[in-house]
Formats: sequence, structure tokens, C-alpha cells
Amino acid sequence: MNLSQLRFVTAVAETASFSRAADLCCVTQPTLSNAIAQLEEELGERLFVRTTRKVALTDFGRHLLPGILEVLSSHDALLRKTREFLYPERRLIRVGTSPLISPRLLGLIIDPFRRQNPEVEVILREMNMADLYRLLEEGQLDFIFGVSGTHKGQWKTAFLYREPLLFLPSKAGAASRQRMKTVLLKDIAGETFVMVPDACGLARATRSLFRSHRLKLNEYPGEALSYQVLEEWALMGVGAAILPKSKISRKNRSAFPLVEKSGDPVTLSFEAVWIGTEDTAPHLADFARHLQQVAPTPQ
Repeated sequence: MNLSQLRFVTAVAETASFSRAADLCCVTQPTLSNAIAQLEEELGERLFVRTTRKVALTDFGRHLLPGILEVLSSHDALLRKTREFLYPERRLIRVGTSPLISPRLLGLIIDPFRRQNPEVEVILREMNMADLYRLLEEGQLDFIFGVSGTHKGQWKTAFLYREPLLFLPSKAGAASRQRMKTVLLKDIAGETFVMVPDACGLARATRSLFRSHRLKLNEYPGEALSYQVLEEWALMGVGAAILPKSKISRKNRSAFPLVEKSGDPVTLSFEAVWIGTEDTAPHLADFARHLQQVAPTPQ
């Protein structure tokens, strides 16, 4: 087992394609396929189901993926600590992000700062919110990007963006909603909703949304491991789901925008959080000011 094999697995899981994953990793498809096959042989079980139409993680692959991501994250963290010790003059900004953050909108936030400050390196780390807040408090992160309203009161914040929430009906209820363009929260309150673990902020935000409308949320007793699984379970008929627009696959045509009685979209807000002190390094203060001035609008 080696790090290249683990990176190939995450690339295939992300793209659902061996050819696209090979392009992403800058290797040939046979090289990537052979490496994953060798890893599967070492582990004793297949990680992916391969058909002529799609590539998907097996149950075993979904079970191992979080551990694989953790190994790669730990390796990256070790390299960063090495560089920080050997080259202390380098200016770093360590940003922890919730898995809910849209990669496209994250780019719209960070890329302008990178262009204006090429001497500053922005390091991203994706983790669940509880770990991100702990690392921020311990000084191992400089900023956190996540769902609004879950930070400690004394920390500083900046609004990042707001994203529409979409309703995914279960397979059984999809046919009856085909002619609908939008849905009200009260009209779907009778559904049973599949949830993800309360680690990224989505489950908490969904529960808060129903409470704010004085509606009961009926939760499916099991949990989906990822947004992709949540979407697949809705298509299977296990239950309905609510997801930000950026987390729903483009090929899915059964999702409906959630709207208020006024017709305004129901949205999920995201913010940056940092501690901020009088002796904050200049490049960190510059990044904080940048965040307060930049707020992308999703299309």
C-alpha cells in the first residue's frame, strides 16, 4: 500500500470515472487502474464496482474512504509541519473547511487573494466542524469556513455566501411531484428524511430549519455516510433528503428548490470564523479583511 494508490482511490471516488481520475492525477489510465487493482488485492476486497455505464464505490470502499482521506490528510499535515520548521519565514494561512463548502465558491473567495499575494500560501484542510473548531482553538488553524451560527460567540466572523437548499423526494414520491417547480417546507413535512452524521453542519441546519417553521422533522433511523449516498438513497426510495444545490449531481433532475411562503428561496448561509488578536500576523489580518470584502453569489 502506498500514498499514490490512496490518492488514486480518492480521485476515482470523486470523479466516478477511471479516465477522469487518471487525468486529474496526471497518469495514464492503465497505471491508475493497475495501482487500484493491486491495492484491492492487498486489502482482499474490491473498492469499486465497474460497469460499462458507471463506476461506484462498493460498501467496502465507502467504509474505507474516510480512513483513506484521514491518512492523506495526516501525510499532508506532516509535510506542512516539516516545511514550517525548516522554513519559518514562509507565510502560511491555514484554512479548515466544512465538507458542505462549495469548491467552486471556495475558489471565488480564495483565488483573488492568491493572485494579489503570491508570496502567501493558503493551505486548505477539510474536516468535520467539531475537529475544525478544536484545531482553531489549539492554534493549528487560522480560519474556518462553515455553516453560519455554529461558532463560539467571542470569535470573529465574516459572511461568505448563501446557497439555495433543494428537496430530493424519495423515489415513491418523485412521480407525484414531476409537474412542480418549487416546494414549500410545510408541504414536505410528512416525508421521512435521510440524514448525514451531524459533523458538517447540514443535519443541524436541517433540524433548525424545521424548528424555525414549527414543523416536526421525521428522520430515517439510519444515516448516509456522504452526500452522494444520501442522494442515491433518495433515488432508491429509502427516504427524502435536503441538500445545498452544489452537492446535488448535475444529472439529477428530480430535485426541487425549497421556497418560503413569500416565494423567496430557502438558503443555507456560510461564514468564515477566526479568533483574531491584537498581535495577529499582517498576512492573516490582510486575509481577514479580504474575507470581509468578498462574498460570491452562487448561480
